[in-house]
Amino acid sequence: MLHVGIGETQVNNLFSTMNVHYPHHKTLKTRENEVGNVMERQATNSEHKSLLDEAFQAMTIDTEENENTETDNGIKVSTDTCWQKKGSGRSYDSLSGVATLIGGKNKKVVRHSIRCKGCRICTNAQKKGIPPPKHKCAKNWTGSAKGMEPDMVVEMIKDLDNRGVKINELAGDDDSTGFNRASKLLPHSHIVKSSDRNHIMVNASKKLFSIKLKNKELSAMVINSILKNYSYTLSQNQGNPEGIVNGVRCMIDHMYGQHDKCDMKWCGYLKDPTTYRHRNLPYGKNLSSLALKNDLERLFLKDIEQKSKKLSNLASSQSNESFNFTLSTKAPKYKHYSGSSSLGYRVSAAVLQKNEGYNYISEVNESAGLSPGNMTIKRATLLDKRRAKKLEKSSTRKFKTERKRLKKMKLAKNSGLEIREGKTYESEIGMNEQNVDEIEIPGPPEIEGFTEDILTAPILIFDLETTGLQRTSDIIQLVAYSENNQFSSYIMPNRPISSGASEVTKISVIGSQMYHDLQAVPSKLQNEAFTDFNDFVKSFPVKPLLVGHNIKRFDCHVLYNALRCHNMWNEFSSNISGFLDTLELFKLLYPKRPSYSQTALVDELLGETYSAHNAVDDTKVLYRLVQSKGNIKGNMQALVFRKLPQRIQSSTRQPQNFH
Repeated sequence: MLHVGIGETQVNNLFSTMNVHYPHHKTLKTRENEVGNVMERQATNSEHKSLLDEAFQAMTIDTEENENTETDNGIKVSTDTCWQKKGSGRSYDSLSGVATLIGGKNKKVVRHSIRCKGCRICTNAQKKGIPPPKHKCAKNWTGSAKGMEPDMVVEMIKDLDNRGVKINELAGDDDSTGFNRASKLLPHSHIVKSSDRNHIMVNASKKLFSIKLKNKELSAMVINSILKNYSYTLSQNQGNPEGIVNGVRCMIDHMYGQHDKCDMKWCGYLKDPTTYRHRNLPYGKNLSSLALKNDLERLFLKDIEQKSKKLSNLASSQSNESFNFTLSTKAPKYKHYSGSSSLGYRVSAAVLQKNEGYNYISEVNESAGLSPGNMTIKRATLLDKRRAKKLEKSSTRKFKTERKRLKKMKLAKNSGLEIREGKTYESEIGMNEQNVDEIEIPGPPEIEGFTEDILTAPILIFDLETTGLQRTSDIIQLVAYSENNQFSSYIMPNRPISSGASEVTKISVIGSQMYHDLQAVPSKLQNEAFTDFNDFVKSFPVKPLLVGHNIKRFDCHVLYNALRCHNMWNEFSSNISGFLDTLELFKLLYPKRPSYSQTALVDELLGETYSAHNAVDDTKVLYRLVQSKGNIKGNMQALVFRKLPQRIQSSTRQPQNFH
């Protein structure tokens, strides 16, 4: 329960679902206290062991590295705090908080501290007007949630000082006054405060996005480029405050094409001025907005001389962030565990998992007089191996490069989708419906060209009926016909059928029922119908050639738009060999005819009349017409198309080609 991050409700829900007798909540609490006390003792011992290991490594490793200099062999630690309730810049009202000190060498927790603002047992007793029973009270804080962090940091530093352990360097964010308070309370200590690199970059990102609205040139791509250059500047000038000052100045000038103060080591322009282009700026061009430059200088160069010393001595509290995530799996933020001793038990479980690995569970079992458990050990060993493998992999250059590439691709794709979709989500956008842009720019088709041998492709005649004459119309009937196979489906549209289309096709919709010639017909939803059609096409042993009349100007565009909206075009296009328009075929075979409509061709060439604008009849008669009067095989190479012609009307946005 403590290890997996669930409580009495989830445990008993699981048991009851399995039809297993579930224990009373008081019984569970009693067992939790028994195991929790063992966990707390184990966590305290683990922290003490980790502290000794950190101090030993500091004495041996640092002495070897600095054998020619005088050192006091103090340890380097990082600190961070997490709260058990999510907060924003306007509201921090968590009822509890947890802070940790993690060693810089072994990356293990050497001390933790908890603050809780309430105790459920005391509160219930107060409501009843009776003295609380003897219990382990969780309440140890009466101040604000923001005040927890500095108080816990001071407590942990003082505790290590009382044990005789010196701290040389304390890494962490600059969001609390804990270090300043500790310095005043421990004037004899010589702790150096190092800023956390990740928090520095996050704060820089926030500042850039804060000026994005008033600087049109400051796109997401430009922001990423600035942050990348800033990160390189900080990394390359650690221990060099003067280099930080000059590097930040050069960074801004470099992006504006001013390379007088650039360094040959990193400036590509100085190496080859004739061919140099920025790799991370739009179109490889210099920035030009003077207003943006002034804002950048204000953000990055203000008090840069005073900040340079701190910026040249950065550290990382990433290990603390990792612990905070582990703790969130033991004590989820949507659950309130700080009203009892349960939070302390869960923090101890997180400490043990961080320091000892997953095998801590079997060790706790043994200490509690329980069996360590064969399956418990087996599972813990597996998880520890996975964690070690993941840690090793994530530290490689290849993994980090690939992660950056995937992130860049994701951001670029999402940015393009948001532009094409228009405004779809915004505060109070639904309150002003008349200004909502519902027109979506179609994305580029995502398929490669057809490669199959079209001469061996089976012919599949297809036809469709639509709600109107626009290429964005909904398909209301889709039929495909070949010699041995047939597909037919009425499709429920998402938009009304125009009166003209209904009159021609004799298809109508009343309520949730479709009718053809006033007779009710079964229909499918769009996604279901298109999925079935795709499966039908896929069932051919050889990829078929889709053939239809006048499809190059209308049907293919409608089909493309419909399948693309349901993310099916890519898969569908991979299952066909191409398209052929019989209008062009019969114009080639029978030139100078007065009419090339399908009804006219059937009447003149086959001597038949049929019910036009019914997709089933259209496909069957077109198949007979093609087989008897159309020499498709002899004209495939000339007529099979893989691109759609550009629209004559440019008022509506439609795809111009398939690849």
